[in-house]
Amino acid sequence: MDPAVEEAVTRSVLGKTKLDMEEITLLKKMFKYYDTDSDGHLTRDEASTLYRELGYTGGNHWSQKRVPLEAFLLKCGLEKKSMLESTSSVLEYRSIHTSRLLDQPLTGFTNSFKLKNYLNEVGLEIEEGRVERICEIIASGDEPEFSEEDLGEYISMNLRMAQGVANSMKEEEG
Repeated sequence: MDPAVEEAVTRSVLGKTKLDMEEITLLKKMFKYYDTDSDGHLTRDEASTLYRELGYTGGNHWSQKRVPLEAFLLKCGLEKKSMLESTSSVLEYRSIHTSRLLDQPLTGFTNSFKLKNYLNEVGLEIEEGRVERICEIIASGDEPEFSEEDLGEYISMNLRMAQGVANSMKEEEG
């Protein structure tokens, strides 16, 4: 893709969405990875697959056979905006989005197999027993799998605990 065209697309998307420059840069890199013929377009199936892998839902909306970079980025930005508006905080948005990244192919739960695959993809090698234990800790039920809500509650609980520790350390110092 022509660098001038790519820059124009970036400026356009920055002005129309909630995506920041870092997100746009990462999305463009992933788009280019899927764009094997380097024509600046993905097939409808490629775009839908990438969209789901990015933790977004509803990616099967493209009516055209070839999806241009700008349309893909705008759809990602629209999904982010929608998710931010439907959640009560940025933390809730991030926990839901993270859960969707882990839960491929969007079954509603993340088990140790999915978590281990994701960790391997991002370069973290953790033994199976530890991954299972992490899932058990996050899960609210007896099964070693967790839902979007379980992950959100786990993150919130840990943040409250960290804030409590920080507050008690300040009290001890002061």
